[in-house]
Amino acid sequence: MTAPLVEGSTISVQGGAPNTLAVLRPGVSFADIDNGSARSHLMMDILQPDPAAHAKPTPAIVFVAGNGWRSIDRARHVPSLAQFARAGYLVASIDYRISGEAVFPAALRDVKTAVRFLRANAGAYNLDAGHIGMWGNSAGGHLTALAATTGDRPEFDVEPQSHNTRWQGHSSAIQAAVPWYAPSDLTDLPSEGRYVESVQMGFDVKDPANSVQARLASPLAYISANTPPVLQVHGTADELVPLWHGERLHNALLAAGRTSTLLRVEGAPHRFAEVISVPAVAATMLAFFDRHLKNI
Repeated sequence: MTAPLVEGSTISVQGGAPNTLAVLRPGVSFADIDNGSARSHLMMDILQPDPAAHAKPTPAIVFVAGNGWRSIDRARHVPSLAQFARAGYLVASIDYRISGEAVFPAALRDVKTAVRFLRANAGAYNLDAGHIGMWGNSAGGHLTALAATTGDRPEFDVEPQSHNTRWQGHSSAIQAAVPWYAPSDLTDLPSEGRYVESVQMGFDVKDPANSVQARLASPLAYISANTPPVLQVHGTADELVPLWHGERLHNALLAAGRTSTLLRVEGAPHRFAEVISVPAVAATMLAFFDRHLKNI
């Protein structure tokens, strides 16, 4: 209840809960690039929980941004990521090689290299290396779903440069995944004439002659007994990746006996801001990560 305002008086109100802060460590290099591109390193921005409030090692969430595999803005979603850091997670917003730099599976290998980097440097970041989750939107959701289903498959555990062996010996498997409006079948996307998925793959994904290759770039191909729990978030009004993509992956995971939840956001389009603004989305995600990364 708001205290009445009386000019010239002294007013007392009940204080709220203490503000738990997050510490931002921007531009942490986790891999080198040797492909003639303008940049020579892959970076991540790390948000850590306030060390005064979290003395024990914390689980981690790797965030993979999407924009048709064409560009990455690591800092763009930091305000949305901070709430998870304040809740006791190390959150790493990462780079990966975009379609102008390399074709699939380079981006997936980069995402998995970031996971290995975090495990190799767990002590430096007060990280619980046994509990790493991943969250990504759109193209980043596609890579998140692939990271979940490919586990430690050796063909994807390759670092950007052959001499980048610093993180070898550390697992790239994740323990929980939250793909947002992720393509589950690259051959059936309404590309509106852009065919960004074909540019990222390096071949025409809509050509029936390439159907086998396209399937091997889709998370449906790799579901196994090792696939961790998955929470998908998908808007019912998504115009770029129709809801059935999420439904098909959800049903395939359930058919394989895996833990899967599909959160339908009624009326939401293919836009990050309109999904994260729904309070139930972040609340459901936090409960999911708490269950599978904190065991609570």
